[in-house]
Amino acid sequence: MKKYKIVCICQIYNELRKGNLERFVTYVKPLVEALVVYDDGSTDGSYEYMLKQTPYILRAKKNDFVNEQSHKQLLLQEALKLNPDFILWLDADEVLTANAEHCLQQWCKACEERQLDGVCFHELNLWRSHSWRRLDSLFDLGWFCRLWRVVPGIRFNEPKPGLHQKPHPVTIQRMAWAEDIQVLHYGFASQQSLAHKYLVYKAHGQRGYDMLDRLISEETLTLAKVPRDLVPEGLWVDDEAPQPLKFLESLAYVEQYREEVFKPKFSIVCLVYKSVPWLNFVYEQVFKYTDMTDKEFFFVANDANDAVLSHLRDNYIPHYIYTNTPEQQAEWYVNNVYRAYNFAADKAQGDFIVFINSDMAFTPGWFEHLWQAYNGTNCVVSRLVESGKLPSGQYGVEKNFGRDYKTYQEKQFQQYASELAEAKIADGGLFMPLLIRKEHFRKAGGYPEGQVLLGTNLYRPVIAKRGEACLSGDTVLMVKLKAIGIKHQTAFNSIVYHFQWGELDSPEVPPIPGQIKVALNMGSAQGIEDSLLTALPASVGLATPLTDIQDNYAIQAQNYLEKHYPDVEVIIQNATHMPILDPNRYTIAFLQDDLRSAAIASDQQEVNLRQASKLVTNSLQTALSYAEYDFTVIPETPDAAEKWHQLMTTVFQERRIAEQSRRRKMARHKVSIIMTTFQRVHLLRWGLWSLARQTIPFDFEVIVVNDGLQDETEEVCNEFKEKLNLKYVFTGHRNLNGKRVWRVPGFAMNIGVKQSSGDILVIGCAEMFHNNDTIAKLVPPILNNPKLLGIPLGKDDRSGAFLSYVSDNNGSADPNIYDKCANLNVKLPFLMALHRSQYFEIGGYDEDFVGMAYDDNDFIQRLLSNGCKYCQTTASTVHLYHPRTDGYYANGGPPEWEYNKKLYLSRIGQIVRNEGREWGVIKFAQFKGAEKLIKLNWHEDFIVNLAGLIQPKVYVELGLYRCYLFNRIIPFAEQLIGVDISAESGQAMQQSSKTRFFKGTTQDFARELAVRPLQIDMLFIDADHSQEAVLQDFLTFFPFVAPHGLILLHDTHPRDEAMMDPNWCGTACQAIEILSQDTRSYELMTIPVPPGLTICRKRQVQLSWQEK
Repeated sequence: MKKYKIVCICQIYNELRKGNLERFVTYVKPLVEALVVYDDGSTDGSYEYMLKQTPYILRAKKNDFVNEQSHKQLLLQEALKLNPDFILWLDADEVLTANAEHCLQQWCKACEERQLDGVCFHELNLWRSHSWRRLDSLFDLGWFCRLWRVVPGIRFNEPKPGLHQKPHPVTIQRMAWAEDIQVLHYGFASQQSLAHKYLVYKAHGQRGYDMLDRLISEETLTLAKVPRDLVPEGLWVDDEAPQPLKFLESLAYVEQYREEVFKPKFSIVCLVYKSVPWLNFVYEQVFKYTDMTDKEFFFVANDANDAVLSHLRDNYIPHYIYTNTPEQQAEWYVNNVYRAYNFAADKAQGDFIVFINSDMAFTPGWFEHLWQAYNGTNCVVSRLVESGKLPSGQYGVEKNFGRDYKTYQEKQFQQYASELAEAKIADGGLFMPLLIRKEHFRKAGGYPEGQVLLGTNLYRPVIAKRGEACLSGDTVLMVKLKAIGIKHQTAFNSIVYHFQWGELDSPEVPPIPGQIKVALNMGSAQGIEDSLLTALPASVGLATPLTDIQDNYAIQAQNYLEKHYPDVEVIIQNATHMPILDPNRYTIAFLQDDLRSAAIASDQQEVNLRQASKLVTNSLQTALSYAEYDFTVIPETPDAAEKWHQLMTTVFQERRIAEQSRRRKMARHKVSIIMTTFQRVHLLRWGLWSLARQTIPFDFEVIVVNDGLQDETEEVCNEFKEKLNLKYVFTGHRNLNGKRVWRVPGFAMNIGVKQSSGDILVIGCAEMFHNNDTIAKLVPPILNNPKLLGIPLGKDDRSGAFLSYVSDNNGSADPNIYDKCANLNVKLPFLMALHRSQYFEIGGYDEDFVGMAYDDNDFIQRLLSNGCKYCQTTASTVHLYHPRTDGYYANGGPPEWEYNKKLYLSRIGQIVRNEGREWGVIKFAQFKGAEKLIKLNWHEDFIVNLAGLIQPKVYVELGLYRCYLFNRIIPFAEQLIGVDISAESGQAMQQSSKTRFFKGTTQDFARELAVRPLQIDMLFIDADHSQEAVLQDFLTFFPFVAPHGLILLHDTHPRDEAMMDPNWCGTACQAIEILSQDTRSYELMTIPVPPGLTICRKRQVQLSWQEK
């Protein structure tokens, strides 16, 4: 028999630590011709281990968990270079059942003979044991295509970020399901593995029972013993069946592994002893030029003075204190340096350590290039540019960019470094920054305790005294590393500036009194507040000074802080008994009162939990009651104070990371502020005046589009041209014949956007008065998420009182008049920030809106349908008074709006506009008739006609909305049941002896059917349109469908990706793809007309009259 060449592909990440990798190699490698592995940034030794097992390893620069699909594509491409006949896909926590080698070859032969593209194997999920598998909660339904026949063009769909995507190549169409070979999955076999999966998935946004909680929930636990003959020799463990745990018990063991799961992978360490300015300088530099994901940074205060110690403590800067003995302090100072670095290595949590000096400055990518140069058998140093204060060493460059932090020429150095860098690695070099595997550092014995006397044994060294001939401690370390097979190498693209003797040459300064950084108000939990005030440095209590305040508590607290403690960065407050004290400061809400369990939920508490920056509770049970939130649990145990201090240190470090990220993003972005105007010169002036007084922390431009007449608008714009980098655009050419022709501002806005160059747009009208730094507040959310729409707090000056006041008082605003203004609908783009890409994805404003109004409604509705979401900011604006059309504020607007209103309603659901034509261009006239209404509910007529043909005895509809379809089916069915969570749906249902409304979820109804089963002849699934929900509904109700009964699934063929928005079609189409993989008990077809309808017939044989 021909032996088929099988190559196995596998992704790994820190699998050695999880106990998976040795088992995988032992039991999978003998089955295949080769292993091709993608290492997703492992730091635990997995990469080094696999280097000894296979030459085919792809290595990522950093862990990128959510791009699993693109990694598979890379694995596939690498595997194809080996010219395999078949590819076997497994994860590192999986092995195949016994006798797999023979079975694999038999299936390869079957694929060739039967022209199959792949073979699916059943997955046996071992549950907290080595011999018991879980059957409930979808754990026994896993059939995945594992064996792929190599055909020309084999590939995955265009890879996209995200979890749980189609796991096999798109070219696989014809599959078989193997009964003689299965997959033993150890990913759930221990509490450690389950905790890892649960915490990692939760950190990546997974929520709900199916996507997260079922990983640890055992309320319905059903287990079966794995037959011994399925388990490969050497893996059988005859253990006891795990006893079901309560969910709270499961959460408890998860918490035990939290620190292990989120342990940093790299530790950057720096010594400091006497200079606060150098401490601040290097701290700022590291965070400025280093992606701190998976990393910790800490100082070792090495015989440090009081100024350094108090600064580290009061600013929550991570540090350890190391004190040499008086005898050691009398030695050559370098001895104490090496001792302190050894101490730092012991404290480091990371698998890798990066040693740096306090007098160093960094460049973008300095760390990434060190990590990229690491190959498992080396330690890597950066290439230094040194000031010339001292002679440089091997590969060092002497060039002065400043000899202390005050004279540092950062811009010039960065330019020089970019020219100097080259993609090259060479043996030897200088000694810091040094990236080294902690295990290698320990195995070599670390640094000697000083310079080593020349000629003495390096492993029993004699420490030299100042002036004696010696080897440096750095050199000794490199020699000892070489002896264990670790090379000392330099990465020539990791460039770092070394001032040389920076801290040593700096003068000592006395301690400076620290500022209060943390304010506490724990309400009734006064005991906790007192203990925290003792444990947390630079903190102050607010409960006492605010005791007598009854009204406007939050405002009074803000005023008190601003007056007495303006440097407070973090507030820790009770989550229940007071409002968020200051929304502009980082707030930790402490939840002690589990009001939900007591059935006395508080609106104030719920609002606080949503608004707080971080949530802490002292009880796992309380955290479970508020399961939608992520809590840090700090029980009231003896180490609670230490844990609070650790939390605060983490918070301050996270804030620093966020601030550096914000600065980097701001430096990369340009903001285009686009204002449209139509004969409102006096209001435009106030809009520009209020904009000009702002501090705008971005590169920006202002574009004013005049869509009216050639009046004084350009003259006003010229007043602000320099201050606001203003560009004036006239688009009112249609009015030049003397006849003023009004049109919706969307035309002008399109033109302004096309004229702009920023990647962030702030769009609005001329009559917006900016009360504060609106641009600085509206834009930042979009830098983190291009799908957000930054909106302000807004007022509408309908009476003109606000405009009169600012006109009479040189632009000053009266808060009382502001408060009396009507609220502005800020969800329309009076003033709004959005990403440029979103504007263009939907085709801008629809230029068929040639009537009045509704252009903004349409524009916003399409943005939301395209996945955008509102983000409320603290930007404050007022829509200045100008006369409105009669009926402006009436329901629906005046009659003149009717044309655009009808057009708006007719196009709901059509996201992209202006297709096939040029838009956003200056023309003399733009008129076009309204298009016909677009009908997107064609499926209703289709289903009604089908029901009339089928005449179902039992019709069930999951998801009713207003019962439009359901009520039309009544004449054709004997019994009809409609299921929906909304009572309004039941009210819309026509009353009939044949109809029944079930209020609840689809799964609630399924539980009823399990007790009182029905045979359903026609089932329409139109509830939650997510892939997971559609799959669950299909699999749950399928057993209740009569033989040759029909299942109809809606929204399964969206027009485009935009239509896959959760508010529209969702990802129902992905469910159909999955269901199409195994159609042994049913057949499927989809009508490819958006939004799509899939028809499923349940059957075992083709002809219904042949099946009983």
